Amino acid sequence: MKGINLSRVIIGGLVAGVLINISEFLLNTVVLKSDMEAGMKALGKTVPQSGSTIAVWMILGFVMGIASVWLYAAIRPRYGAGPGTAARAGVVVWFFGSVVCTVIIVNMGLFPFNALPVLWELAQAIIATILGASLYKEEGTVVAA
Repeated sequence: MKGINLSRVIIGGLVAGVLINISEFLLNTVVLKSDMEAGMKALGKTVPQSGSTIAVWMILGFVMGIASVWLYAAIRPRYGAGPGTAARAGVVVWFFGSVVCTVIIVNMGLFPFNALPVLWELAQAIIATILGASLYKEEGTVVAA
């Protein structure tokens, strides 16, 4: 059994990360903008928009993309290559990256529950992982022309 092809994980993960970053930008600056502003105002804060804040969110998007493709590569020997396995990996990353955070935020009373971002991020995680995983190949794999 061969190891995970880390260079392909990074390539696929960066592509997945681009999609995640675009999606998160649209979700948070367009779709949820007024809800986010109202929620932060209720906490006595404003939505941080500094360059360093945006950089952290973007880096996190790329980390999530790389983690998604790495998980796909790790479970691929058990479930087989393809979009079904990529979707499984995306759901796992979504659960730990979105559902757990949502439970914490809601449980602490910081924001009320909103199903829209949870479902948006589920679709985002699945699509991004399928996209990134489509670029993953094991070392030594010959691709037919």
